[in-house]
Amino acid sequence: MQELAGIIFLTLTIAPVEKTDPQALADLIHDLSALGLEIAQNEALPVPAQAYDSRRDQYIADVLLTAVQQLPGQHVIGVTDLDLYSGDLNFVFGLAQLPGKAAVISLHRLHYGADRSTFRRRAVTEVVHELGHTLGLRHCPDERCVMHFSNSLADTDRKGVKYCERCREKLRKVSS
Repeated sequence: MQELAGIIFLTLTIAPVEKTDPQALADLIHDLSALGLEIAQNEALPVPAQAYDSRRDQYIADVLLTAVQQLPGQHVIGVTDLDLYSGDLNFVFGLAQLPGKAAVISLHRLHYGADRSTFRRRAVTEVVHELGHTLGLRHCPDERCVMHFSNSLADTDRKGVKYCERCREKLRKVSS
């Protein structure tokens, strides 16, 4: 078992969706490991044909999330370069079961206006955020908490990768 911000997790399985940038994936795994997470990597997951919405030229996050749910592992996060949306939202950075075992994040928009360091920080932030959802956390009103809702990249850049004290306390209760 490993710790992230004082909360105990088991191994996190990263499931790349086919054609995800291998360097971005390697960087993400490295950066998540540096936070103290034990990372396993699944084989590349094919993009389900029904995930593509030609009217929007985007992919339906819910369809990818369903595919990720079928994979083995206690906590599984799909990682894709595809531009995702869900419901009536224009786009999503990620989507997760609340609570559950699975989540998916999109690297697509995290590149916008970012140097390599900023992109890497954004990717880690999104994984930690979606992982929080799988553990039962909802969005947090604290703008600095990783669980704060990101409506824009500025929101993501502001919040960083740490859970606030209130969210850490909720995670402690879940893990005990």
